[in-house]
Amino acid sequence: MLLKALPYILLPLLLAFALPSFSQTPYRENSKWGIRENETVIIKPIYDTIFNFDSTGKVCMACFRSKSATASKFIKVTTTSYACNYLNKKNERLIIRNMANDTFSVFSYNKTAIKQYSGNSPYFTVSTKGKKHILYKNFQQITFKGYHDISMSSDPKFYFTSFMNEGDIVLSGLTNEREEEIIPHNYSTIKINTNDSLIIACSAGVRINAEDEVFDYNGKKIIGTHRHIDMATKHFLIHKIFEPKEYYIFYNMNTKEEKNVSADEIKFYEHDEILIRQKNDWYIYDLNTNLKKPLKQS
Repeated sequence: MLLKALPYILLPLLLAFALPSFSQTPYRENSKWGIRENETVIIKPIYDTIFNFDSTGKVCMACFRSKSATASKFIKVTTTSYACNYLNKKNERLIIRNMANDTFSVFSYNKTAIKQYSGNSPYFTVSTKGKKHILYKNFQQITFKGYHDISMSSDPKFYFTSFMNEGDIVLSGLTNEREEEIIPHNYSTIKINTNDSLIIACSAGVRINAEDEVFDYNGKKIIGTHRHIDMATKHFLIHKIFEPKEYYIFYNMNTKEEKNVSADEIKFYEHDEILIRQKNDWYIYDLNTNLKKPLKQS
């Protein structure tokens, strides 16, 4: 039983030293953990484990450990859990508020908690009561409704959001910065083409025989099709076909012409130009002229 618990005991300690630290350093005193900045104590050593500040030096995570025992007629099992606070360099705790005006300052440790705050982004995600919120690293809260999952989109005016329905199926949609639903939560994936202000919504796996659809930024439907839409530009749909073999179809919405293309990967580039990868080579492809040119590597 102890061997099974070791990863959960050692992982927090290892991660505390793995994160970029600038001049902040976790230290141990009387079997408890805190953080120093140079020689100054900024987080007192009162925690059972601590995760160092993110790469911008604004947020850390400090946790208290608790153990609980459950028993059956055959075996007794001891479970270790962590109750954590997000702290800034002033040793102030993050407090978040939901739409019901409830406040939360204690967060559970999970395998994604460290990744969610440790990068270079000015934002991070926190989870409480099974719902996720986005906030700035200065602890200014951005979203309040709470979602199964939420992330920033490639356009700062929108968030990718999802809910889980009663059948445990995750349904994705798009929400604007005022937390108004722009694309309903009826899809498996959502993509954005910021060049042409288009939203691509895929229904595969969540609604039988439903269409993939393209919307404008106001949520108005432009086109729908039962073929999978991998991406869209102002004038073209790019379908990805999976069976009996994988290939792409470029569909011109103006002329209704189609062109089959074999490619390993396709990405947005600029308006009616896309990036195509064939094996290890990337090139720029013009959907209007069918001409391609090398991609200049920076």
